[in-house]
Amino acid sequence: MAEQLDPGERRPRKAEVRRRRRETEGVTRGRLKVHDPFELIRWLALSQPDPRKALAELVQNSLDAGARSVRVLRQRKRGTPCLSIWDDGEGVIPELDRPEALKYIATHIGHSRKRTLTPQERLELMTQGQYGIGLLGFWSLGEMLEIRSSMPGQRAHRLLLYRDRPDYRIEPLRGRLPLDERWTEVVVVGLHQEAMPALLGRRAAAYLASELRGQLLERGVRLVVEDRMARGPAQKVIPVRPRRFLGERLLEPTRVEVPGHPPVRLEIYLAGEGDDQAEAEPLSLYAAGTLVAESFDELGSLGLDRRPWTDRRLTGMVDFPALQVAPGSRRGVVPDAAAGALARALEAAEPALREALADYEQRRAEELDRALIKNLQRAFRGFYRQRPRYSLLPVESGRDREAGPEAAPPGQVATGEPPAEDEDGFDHDSPQVAELFPPGLLAEVRLTPAPLKVECGGERSARARAVDAGGRPLEEPVTYRWRLDGPVGRLKVRADPSRVLLTAGDQPASGSLGVLAQAGGHEARTEIAVEVVDELPSGRSDEGIPEPELVDLPGASWRSRIVDGRWQVNAGHREYRTLADRPALKLRYLAMLFAKEVVLRSSQDPRLELPLEQLVEVAAYADRHLSRGGRRSKG
Repeated sequence: MAEQLDPGERRPRKAEVRRRRRETEGVTRGRLKVHDPFELIRWLALSQPDPRKALAELVQNSLDAGARSVRVLRQRKRGTPCLSIWDDGEGVIPELDRPEALKYIATHIGHSRKRTLTPQERLELMTQGQYGIGLLGFWSLGEMLEIRSSMPGQRAHRLLLYRDRPDYRIEPLRGRLPLDERWTEVVVVGLHQEAMPALLGRRAAAYLASELRGQLLERGVRLVVEDRMARGPAQKVIPVRPRRFLGERLLEPTRVEVPGHPPVRLEIYLAGEGDDQAEAEPLSLYAAGTLVAESFDELGSLGLDRRPWTDRRLTGMVDFPALQVAPGSRRGVVPDAAAGALARALEAAEPALREALADYEQRRAEELDRALIKNLQRAFRGFYRQRPRYSLLPVESGRDREAGPEAAPPGQVATGEPPAEDEDGFDHDSPQVAELFPPGLLAEVRLTPAPLKVECGGERSARARAVDAGGRPLEEPVTYRWRLDGPVGRLKVRADPSRVLLTAGDQPASGSLGVLAQAGGHEARTEIAVEVVDELPSGRSDEGIPEPELVDLPGASWRSRIVDGRWQVNAGHREYRTLADRPALKLRYLAMLFAKEVVLRSSQDPRLELPLEQLVEVAAYADRHLSRGGRRSKG
């Protein structure tokens, strides 16, 4: 029976019918159609203008097929330049016969069977292709594409596609034995002259190593580029090894969870300073191991073209498998829900990255200050011995001022002057006690200093002294023969044959220095230990300079001072802060401050404090502006 409606319900239903009739009146519906399918294919193919990226797409197909070995070969066949990509993967649609599988490829451009994979399956398989147009990249490489496919139990066939023709051709592969093998080979015939420079062996290998870095690392595939067209001594076979990022690893953990999507993997490094930073590649964005943005400067559509992601000190990769990339060029990111989720995830990770960079800056500043202080101490080593009238101690307590002329040993005259020193810091020319009897025959040869210690890369003198049985120097001529054992450096005999100069090597080591003395038909030998060390300890408690204590007081006017025997430097002073990234000028600035303190403490004249402070101010000002002017002139 028909459903009974009350009169109250009929009027609304009639009104609805009339409304729908009015909305559809004059409306035509249909499905989009391509006027010329081959013309659309041409435009799709031309959307990939980079021949290197087209090569990477063909190699990516081999990786998606699970290949363990891939070979890229550039050669001439019958005088025609060709490029082939061979792999041992699972093959072209392995469940179909070869002619049927190759026909499917030719008649389903724009459709990929990989598109049916779930996001989790794509992540596990690291599959990148999904648009079915990767093969069209051959248009930027050459004139014809040949796909050869061999499967166990089937005859090998090939598919031919042409750059300017809408037809295709499938035929058995002639000239090869029907071996029970599984392989696929894609051959681009008639390479364009303009594409040839980009396909040189070493250039192609370097590009693939960067473009497919994540894929190559995760899959463990063996990829080689063989260039049989290379001339001269160029390397013919080049293994493609993904470049390892250098520098200090930042951020732990390295995974950021993204709700509803696979996690983001972060591999971020500090590229270092100077030449290392100039050579490092910027932080890049990858999708399932394939490069999609060489720098975050390209991600303005996602609002990620900002620091810290664009910081030039950073290198490495951010990998998010859920990204959708432009089908043709495979560059850039489609701004969809997945891209928005990536932007939010990276925004949440920014505080940790900024904190890591701040910690690095602090550690770098501390290491730089330690290095400067070490250089400063090295620069003033031996200063007090050569200039005994100066001291960082007050005059009242300095022993150089209270002791007066040192008590002379027997046979020496007290002169009030410090004893003469040789280059090695030893007193070799002090007057000797007059002897009643002349020296006897050669009985012993002595070496000073013993043991001999020298810094890496430094120099140190040694002296031999031939004496008689009573320890008195010989008057007759003495012949010396020197010998150096061990990897401690090299030896140079001075004009005086009793003296030698040891130039130490660059690494810590130990050895020995020996000498043979001959005089009057007698011989004497001796040997001392030689040690090359990183740094020599100070000879006195006040040798060199004390390590400055850095005090951060931006509002204070003082630059340096001595407080309770400690040398304090105001790291918050404007002059000190302006030299933060200029180590050479900072070292000069610290040297001037130390010189000021030494002069003040040695003279004990408070009237000198203001002139010395002004001297430091003027010299620091000149240093800064002369350095800037020099850089401008050089530029």
